Amino acid sequence: MNPRITSLVVEDFRSIRGFQRISLDAPIVLIHGPNGTGKTSLLSAIEFALSGSVSSFARFDPEYIEHLPHKLGANGRCRVQIEATGLKASSAEVYSDGKLIWGDPLLDSELARFFTERCYLPQAALGRLLEIYEHQDSRRTDSPLTRFVKELLGLEALDALIDGLHSSGDVRRLRDVAPQYWVARSDAAPAAKRLSDAEAAYKLAVKGQEGSERILKDLIDGLIPLDALSDIAVLESLLENLRRQTEERLIELALRLRKINSAVSQLAEAPADQAKERQELEATALETRETLDKWNIGPGADLRGLLESIRNRFPQVIAPSKDLQSAYETSLSLVAADLARLQGQAEAEQAGAKALLEVKESLRQGRSRLSTIDNELAQDKGANQALAQALTAISSHIRDETCPVCSRDYSEVSEGALAAHVSEEVHRLISAAGRVEGLVRDRATTMASISQAERKESELTAKSLSPSQSDALKLDIALLTEWKNGLMVRRDAAATGAQLQLLASASARELSVLNSRQAGISGLRSELKQHADALGYLDPFEDFSLEVSLANILSFAQKEELAAQNRLDRLKNIAEAISSFLSARKTASAASDALEVIRTDTEAANARRAEAERKIAVGKGLAARALALRSAKVRQVFSDELNSVWRELFIRLAPEEAFVPAFALPSSSNGTVEAVLETLYRSGGKGGNPRAMLSAGNLNTAALTLFLALNLSVRPQLPWLIIDDPVQSMDDVHIAQFAALLRTLKLEGRQVILAVHDRQLFDYLSLELSPTFNGDRLITVELGRSADGLTTAQWIPTVFEPDRAFAA
Repeated sequence: MNPRITSLVVEDFRSIRGFQRISLDAPIVLIHGPNGTGKTSLLSAIEFALSGSVSSFARFDPEYIEHLPHKLGANGRCRVQIEATGLKASSAEVYSDGKLIWGDPLLDSELARFFTERCYLPQAALGRLLEIYEHQDSRRTDSPLTRFVKELLGLEALDALIDGLHSSGDVRRLRDVAPQYWVARSDAAPAAKRLSDAEAAYKLAVKGQEGSERILKDLIDGLIPLDALSDIAVLESLLENLRRQTEERLIELALRLRKINSAVSQLAEAPADQAKERQELEATALETRETLDKWNIGPGADLRGLLESIRNRFPQVIAPSKDLQSAYETSLSLVAADLARLQGQAEAEQAGAKALLEVKESLRQGRSRLSTIDNELAQDKGANQALAQALTAISSHIRDETCPVCSRDYSEVSEGALAAHVSEEVHRLISAAGRVEGLVRDRATTMASISQAERKESELTAKSLSPSQSDALKLDIALLTEWKNGLMVRRDAAATGAQLQLLASASARELSVLNSRQAGISGLRSELKQHADALGYLDPFEDFSLEVSLANILSFAQKEELAAQNRLDRLKNIAEAISSFLSARKTASAASDALEVIRTDTEAANARRAEAERKIAVGKGLAARALALRSAKVRQVFSDELNSVWRELFIRLAPEEAFVPAFALPSSSNGTVEAVLETLYRSGGKGGNPRAMLSAGNLNTAALTLFLALNLSVRPQLPWLIIDDPVQSMDDVHIAQFAALLRTLKLEGRQVILAVHDRQLFDYLSLELSPTFNGDRLITVELGRSADGLTTAQWIPTVFEPDRAFAA
């Protein structure tokens, strides 16, 4: 199974604020959003969780880690969790607080490097991919893309290998790098002389052992394994076990002979065998069973697999092997009912979410109104109707400009009349008091509305699903829809399979009835089979008559009885030969130990020398092969793989362009690689550099197809393509061809995650890449911002829906 990224959790990562869970479990995932909503951050989060870093940021800013957490994040750190299938690990979480990165990424270092260089094309790298060839003051062999191509072809490793094997070309170069080689050469001759003397002494001791051993081997050959001679205790134990087994075998054979003779007597009383009727029934049963088996491995295989998947969710579905028709009808009913239930739940959740937004807006307006009322009440807190009545009573005692309360002359502080001032103050207090009463009533009404809205908000929040529950609901609806579609298109297959099951069951029942009528003969045959198994009789006897079979087994049992008696006599002779063997073996063992010590030393000396010479020869051969391989590989890959794939992809996306970009073939065969670009006329001949010959839009197309060509030239370790807005400078023809290329990549088993900025382009690609068969899936992701600045990510899975009009 190809690895697939299935889900992503992002929390406060770069421009993505808040918590978002997004499903990516589809061959193609389209991401859309206005500038600044987090498209690039979302793709970078995938690289962060897979590799533990963001290489596209590290190229430009070594301190990029400081900017990974969102500035307004809740806890000052970011978190990315990813899940995938087809890898050693199924999920991983990576964190950063702006200073450190911790957590275990999903990919090891080798796969992480492959992903960064071969699977992920950031938007910033697209426009600069060809620009690196314009550095006229640097050597082409040191340019970044040249190093990338060399590493892609394994040339870096080949160059290092050739340099490292330079010393193997001449033995004299090994004096300093391999001093043990000379030690091994000097130790070989003395060790060979000591070995020769020890071997002569050992041969004399072994010769005496071989005679007694040969006699003992002849006796035990066929009875006991010859390696038992190395341990006399084991040998004696084996002999005792064999003797006991032989005696038990004789007793068993006598018992079986009596039973076989009894079976011969019973055979005359057994009923006749109705052979013709049995053959016809067996032929019918076999034919129906074979027809059912063909259906099971043909049209029934997919149906049974689908029903087994549904049984895992609905245990009440009967096994298809027992009653296929019932299993099919029950599965279709349960899937349809559960799908309707989940769709209703999804609609209710959407309605609840809409109502919750309306309640939150009502709360915001009510609280704003309450704040305004409180501010106005604070301004008029001095309004008091009782004070106004008191001032009215005092005004009747004013005779001149002297205040009747404090006896001060009012003309000292104001040019107006005291009576007029008191009258104006009384009027102001009365007006303000009326307005305060109205504000108090309005505040009470507003508070009641807020309380009611808060209760409504709590109720709706409690009823709403969590993000994980909502994601699971979407995936369940998609899965049940695919199951329902699969069951509908297999209705005829289910009816055929059910009919075949009924025919096979009927044939089996008829054969069982016949077997019951022949119970007597079957009993004798069964007893005959038991005797044959117990005696070890292996010749076939089912095709013979019972008389012949019994005679054969009786003869076999009599021969076995005679063989067992002969074996018992042979075991007695073996015991006498053991003692003579022991003495000779002891002498040979002592000589063998002395020889083994000397041989070990000699072999070690020879091995050191042989290993040194072998490594020298291997090094020479490997260096020569590496030189030849490097030269051949460079020309082959540039000509047959990189250029052919790049040309095919570029022409597909830019069918009207007269110039086709290509790698210039190396001019020499010494293995030196120079990543030089040129253009070729379609009609033949060479053009100039792509930057001088192609338009701005086709330059981006050349860069994009170069990335895909490098990706497709070698079988990928990870079948993922993650590209950030590659169609900014493409016209409609380029975009249409690019959509067709994405469909081809999907059919080749690649998972494509694509981010685009233009809304019309997003809608077009969503339509062009929609599922075309049952089991296919497309996920679209819409990024945005809420009123409070939090990131929103609405993802929708699209599954294949058959055209009911054509089906009808």
